Amino acid sequence: MMRTAEKWIFEEMGVEMPKGRINGEWFVEHNLPMIVQCTCCQMTMALPSAMINDDGTIFCHSCADE
Repeated sequence: MMRTAEKWIFEEMGVEMPKGRINGEWFVEHNLPMIVQCTCCQMTMALPSAMINDDGTIFCHSCADE
């Protein structure tokens, strides 16, 4: 099952992602990367834009839809 990064982080870590602009310190505080890479196409994106499956594998929206 694919989830948005926001939903995955909340459900797996119990941490709520801030709305709007996210200060870089929030990522450091929660030991999360700001920039991630799609496992399928290697496109880089900000973590809030990513889709994550149950195994924690990261995908862009295009690859997640395939």
